[in-house]
Amino acid sequence: MRYPVVVHNIEYAGFGAIAPDLPHCHCHAETLDETLQKMAETIFQRLEDFHAAGESPPPGGDIDALRKNPAYAGGIWAMIDVDHEQPAPNSNS
Repeated sequence: MRYPVVVHNIEYAGFGAIAPDLPHCHCHAETLDETLQKMAETIFQRLEDFHAAGESPPPGGDIDALRKNPAYAGGIWAMIDVDHEQPAPNSNS
């Protein structure tokens, strides 16, 4: 599944990211690369949470529509593709 993610540079504190289409899906890391990797892991975990609860995860939204939301102004946008049928990113499985 593909989810849009918005990343903000937090002055003196690294980067924060959220996946607007997945409730409670956010992370923080020191570098942009670490943040995107951690966000992929966080999205994977949220998808697993939906699966464990017997629920279908919401689909990824339209990145162009999300960009219009003033809450995300100034962010860097990325699409993260996570196959929740596979092992978690960076897992040793």
